[in-house]
Amino acid sequence: MRYLCVFSLTLILCCLSIKAQSLNCTRLRENCRPCTRRLVDPINDLEFINSDCREKLRGRWIWRDVRRCDMQIVDHETRLDCENVARLTGMRRIR
Repeated sequence: MRYLCVFSLTLILCCLSIKAQSLNCTRLRENCRPCTRRLVDPINDLEFINSDCREKLRGRWIWRDVRRCDMQIVDHETRLDCENVARLTGMRRIR
């Protein structure tokens, strides 16, 4: 009888903690929504880099458009050229 009571109490506490976490997820989603909208804003497109680098690396890399967020991973000590951007952002190399 005692084990059944402890098991029931533990089960109830687990269910309540899971339910409480779902409220936090909803609140987080609401707080993050404006930021994610800004990420897909056209102002974050880097057309000047994308068009130039696509042309320069045509035979060596499969270029995909990079955005400002992608450029955050380029180290400040690394030379900012098309080859490094393609390598650091994980683009596929043509063999």
